Amino acid sequence: MNAIPAALVIGCMLATLSAQGTFSPARYRNGPIPTLPVLSVAVGGGQVFLEVAVSSSGEVAAVRPLRTTASFTELTVDAVQAWRFVPAEEQIEPKAGESGVKAHPVDSKVLVAGMFRPPTLHAPTLGEAVRDVATASDETPVPVATTMPPFPPRARNPGVVLIEARVSAVGAVVDVRVLRSAPPFDGAARDAARQWKFRPARVGGKPTTALVYMLFGFPVPIT
Repeated sequence: MNAIPAALVIGCMLATLSAQGTFSPARYRNGPIPTLPVLSVAVGGGQVFLEVAVSSSGEVAAVRPLRTTASFTELTVDAVQAWRFVPAEEQIEPKAGESGVKAHPVDSKVLVAGMFRPPTLHAPTLGEAVRDVATASDETPVPVATTMPPFPPRARNPGVVLIEARVSAVGAVVDVRVLRSAPPFDGAARDAARQWKFRPARVGGKPTTALVYMLFGFPVPIT
């Protein structure tokens, strides 16, 4: 029987599709979100992209930074290392003479993208430079255009929102879902996520739909 391509791959959560059957990607189960650093007017925002290896037991086996900002990378990596997942599963079609589909957990990869606003609304800041330090695997969708959400006028406290975004096979965001809410930032985070564009994930050499995890951080602006 021909392989059935995976319909969803998680951003960031992805794994290789077996030629034997259907792949179900790992999914975020629980875990902390990064705590925003104590910022001053001289500190800017940041971007952090991580490719995360998830074991067949649902634990984080390794974290590989793709894009870093010195002030935020360690905070994001520390949080993501404590995440737990429902592991990816590969469903194997029965052989001749056998009945029932067999499923077993497999290792997979996860993409997590963090976007952290600078602590000022209009004035310039002197934060660390964003650096690309590694190339993503082909199975991982790569952001090629990102949008930083605005700071909601009614917000008074800081917050971090965790978003799950579905990315199509042509790299467009077609759906977003808030997994960890931080009112009143949810709407701004959803609107920003919808504007992202990606180099789509490729499984078996072909573009495929993916799910990407985005962390949007909002410090209290300093005026």
